Amino acid sequence: MSYKTTVRSIFAILFVLSSYSFAQIPAGYEEGLKVIRSGDFKEYISYLASDELKGRAAGTEENMLASKFIANRFLELQLKPFDENRGKRVLAELMDDDDSPMVKTKDGEEKDYSDLYFQKFFILETRMNENSGLKVNYINPNITKELSFQFASQFVIDYRAAQNLSVTAPLVFLGYGIDKTDWNYSDYKTADGKDISVKDKIVFIIEGYPQESDPNSQFNKNLKGSSFNNTKRKAAIAYEKGALAVIVYRTPLKENPPFAVAYEAYANMFTKKQYTLPELNRADAAPIIYVDNTVASALLEGSFRSLKRDLQKLDSTLKPISYEVKEKTVSVDIKFHANLIPSQNIVGYIEGTDPELKKEYIVVGAHFDHVGLGHFGAMNRKDIGKIHNGADDNASGTAAVLEIAEAFTKNRPKRSVIFIAFNAEEMGLLGSRYYAYQNPFKKINATKGMVNLDMIGRNESKLVWAGGIFYSSDMKKVVEEANTNFDLEVLYNVGLLTFASDQGPFIKKEIPAIFFHSGLHDEYHTPLDDAEKIDFEKATKITKLAFVTSWILANTDNPPAYRALSNDEKAELVKESMQRMRKYRPETKKNHN
Repeated sequence: MSYKTTVRSIFAILFVLSSYSFAQIPAGYEEGLKVIRSGDFKEYISYLASDELKGRAAGTEENMLASKFIANRFLELQLKPFDENRGKRVLAELMDDDDSPMVKTKDGEEKDYSDLYFQKFFILETRMNENSGLKVNYINPNITKELSFQFASQFVIDYRAAQNLSVTAPLVFLGYGIDKTDWNYSDYKTADGKDISVKDKIVFIIEGYPQESDPNSQFNKNLKGSSFNNTKRKAAIAYEKGALAVIVYRTPLKENPPFAVAYEAYANMFTKKQYTLPELNRADAAPIIYVDNTVASALLEGSFRSLKRDLQKLDSTLKPISYEVKEKTVSVDIKFHANLIPSQNIVGYIEGTDPELKKEYIVVGAHFDHVGLGHFGAMNRKDIGKIHNGADDNASGTAAVLEIAEAFTKNRPKRSVIFIAFNAEEMGLLGSRYYAYQNPFKKINATKGMVNLDMIGRNESKLVWAGGIFYSSDMKKVVEEANTNFDLEVLYNVGLLTFASDQGPFIKKEIPAIFFHSGLHDEYHTPLDDAEKIDFEKATKITKLAFVTSWILANTDNPPAYRALSNDEKAELVKESMQRMRKYRPETKKNHN
């Protein structure tokens, strides 16, 4: 499961009632259930989570070994490959008299056909160059000089676009940077009510909002759900209005720790390696530059003390203090080290039997990469350099996809089923984002449902969480119908983990999706997530549930619909799930919902 997304999501608990009805499970799945065996899980997970594969980080040789292992299993199952044209010819050549694939030539030499199943893409690895610069240029006719500031010690930069940028522009001081409120306050105006344009300018704002210390102020009364206390949102609004960059300074109305202390974590975070897809690299964001006292003083003509008085006056009058800074420009020079890393998803499919429905698709997927030696994604810095085997996360889900693929070979469904082992999930869902947003194997709007498995082998034997229901109440009914075979305790309070794994890009494409997950644990993203800790019987049962769910989706005449549920529906489902969870975890406090 993606660390980047999970850390933001782990504290949220949410989810939903359903109106869709399935009379019964379509016949034909029974033979498939027979081939889903715990012994297979042990074999697959023991290899994928072995020290030999060193944590399967995307872009490594060990990740390629895992890719070939999965692809060769797809080949053995005779799944149609991603490279369809070449695949028809090669698969025909590989069939022996027993109608099973051979991966040796006539003279016994092994031949590698795994790349038939590779959906290749590139990962863009970037890291901010410490030589990135910030300068204040004085352009008074009598004074021509510039002041340069030191990266990390005097300023840090948050720039998600990860692209080199060099701009010099006039400066606008915009108070707290608040666009507008329901009570007619806006920092995009001067004290006398004139509009201030930020187009093609660099904006300087103060963190926070007016009258922050007054509990009875309009701002504090309307704080919930507002954007005026969200620095990133204020920066985004400035960018939407044409700003080139946003400089942020901590309010002098509070006692603040030294800049280097307050922004140490920021400096470390912003200078770490970032991973994106080249074509999806964000260009719709302004750099946010956090600055210390010396920079703020230079920007406002050395008027640090008057800034405090101006903010106090704003608190008492609620009149904006915004203005264009004269006779100065600001230069921002952001540089990145960049590297392209080749990577690949593993994609195979079974064609449906119905002449019309086979043109529609169900995706069954799981990510097979993990965090390698922990240079990114490790829960503890002390574990960097150690092998993070990722048995539960997510050799378990990968093994499930291999088992479900085999189950579908026993009796083909009406719709076509695409099986995907996603790569680079731990780098930010890059494999699934590439598939859903850039290069789907088949038309994405013909995909009628998605089943994802991520971490299915730990915790209480009966508990399994199912995410995605917030965006398709019909899908809940599918899972409940499938679960009549297994009597698992299916819970829905997974909160924002809905978007923490590879179902996320599909849901954002408004494709109904379900996410099977057995819960987080102490070994998550540590070197202790090893095969011997897996509950193979539980993983087998969840996989059978996922197979029958997929079977229903692939055979029902009316697939589930996408629908974003109301907050009341989510709250009701969360409440109900939490009540059932307490039967297994009585120590869970009521206020945890």
